Amino acid sequence: MAPKPTETSSAISAIANLDTKSSAPAPKDVDTSELDATTPTSSNTKKRKRKDNAQEKQVHILHQSTFRKTAWSYFHLILLTPGTASTPPATASTDSTTTTTSLSPLLASSLLTHSLRSYLGITGTAIPIDMLKISGRSVWVRIPRQDARAFRASLSGWVGTCDEEDIPGVEGGMGVKVGVAWRVVGEGGVLGGITTGGDGMDLFG
Repeated sequence: MAPKPTETSSAISAIANLDTKSSAPAPKDVDTSELDATTPTSSNTKKRKRKDNAQEKQVHILHQSTFRKTAWSYFHLILLTPGTASTPPATASTDSTTTTTSLSPLLASSLLTHSLRSYLGITGTAIPIDMLKISGRSVWVRIPRQDARAFRASLSGWVGTCDEEDIPGVEGGMGVKVGVAWRVVGEGGVLGGITTGGDGMDLFG
């Protein structure tokens, strides 16, 4: 039996459409390599920013060192008497013109040696003491770090005697003895820790 005319026409049109689709040129692929090259990704941008920040923060250091245990200990001491216990101590920047007289280095060394001998005996006299400055009744000294504890302990409980005429700010007659004692005003591993300037330069200014 022959096919119906409608079915034949629809089949012919479907075959024609397929031929048209197969013969149509395929769309060209778009080359995105140039776009990818010109447009940086977010990861590359972040890496570049981190690198730039690291270069800005980098500082050229010639030398760096840390002193965990210093070789010396520094003390600011003041010699007390019954009449000068309430007098404020001199500072490191006190001008020599403002203080009429100061303790003599020999007297200060002798009084320090007496306190060490009374606490440690002959061993105490072997501790080296470097006097950095004397202003009035104030004395700045330097001793080895390993002897700092014994040095501080020997000063805390020592009481001696001295001639009144040898102590600045004390008025007395010839040959009159007065009780004296040492007070620790400041202590530090660096000289700047016991001075007002912070670097110790005012001690020698």
